[in-house]
Formats: sequence, C-alpha cells, structure tokens
Amino acid sequence: MSGAGGGAPKATYAPRMQQYVGVVVRYGDRIALVREQYETWEREHWNLPSGAVEPGEAPVQGAVRELREETGLQLPESALTQVWTTTVHHGDQLVNQSFNYAATVGDSAFAPDDPDNSVLEVRWFPVAEAIARLTALPYPPISVPAVAYLTDARPADWTFTLTENTWTY
Repeated sequence: MSGAGGGAPKATYAPRMQQYVGVVVRYGDRIALVREQYETWEREHWNLPSGAVEPGEAPVQGAVRELREETGLQLPESALTQVWTTTVHHGDQLVNQSFNYAATVGDSAFAPDDPDNSVLEVRWFPVAEAIARLTALPYPPISVPAVAYLTDARPADWTFTLTENTWTY
C-alpha cells in the first residue's frame, strides 16, 4: 500500500514504554529502604531499592542490578520472586510498568555504589516502620502496592491512572 504522494508509507513507532523494578528485601524481620531525592519530589523520601530497567535487560536482571547499586546487597536472579506488577496510565496513555520482587538476605552489610547519586542513605527498618515510611511516598504507584504487600504479602497486579492530578486504582 502506498502513502500520500505515491511513496511507501512512513513507519511510525511508539516510544518504548519505560519499565521499572523494585525489591522488597528482608533481613530477619527488617526491610531495607533507601533514602533518596528525586527532582519531582519536594523532599527526600524512604523508598524500596528500585530503578529503571536498562535497554536489553530483563526486569529480574534490572532488579538484581538496582539492588546491588543502591544497597550493595548481591543476590542471584533465582533468589528473587516476583510479587506484584504495576501499570501506570496518564489518561488513556500507558506510560510505564513496574515489576516488583521479594528476596531475603543472610548478610545485612550495606555497600551502595549508586551511579545515579540519588541514594543518600540505606537502612534496615522493622516492618511497621517501613510501612509508615513507604506510606509517606508522594507517588501512589510505588507506595500503595508496597504497603499492601508488606501488610498481607499477597501477589497482585495493580493498575493506576492519573487524570487531572487525581490517581485512581
């Protein structure tokens, strides 16, 4: 089929949907959180070790890398279990998806090597305190599923939609 003007139709490609990963990592009865500052957040917040999946990476590979960079904790892919996914829409447009994993470590020593320089501190928190800190995050697609998982530990798939500054899920 030809396009206007008799030439071949121009190919159009949708931009690559951004993928993210996060890890709920436990050491005994504690959860690892990272204190970080994002440009879009008004202040520093505690969050799960997390970040963007790089081109060519599978989500679980990105989770292993982000965990290592932000905390220094090193685990093989086989030690991570996917526990929830999150899909985010702005209006009718799908903008990103996250894959979130759980893991347990036997060594509590942190040695972050964050190339983004966004991690300011890493600490272990009792579950109740981790829930309180995650609840304070200004981004519901991160906070709501993380708190739900830490509260009842059931895998889930979440969909969030932002319409005129209001989140629905």
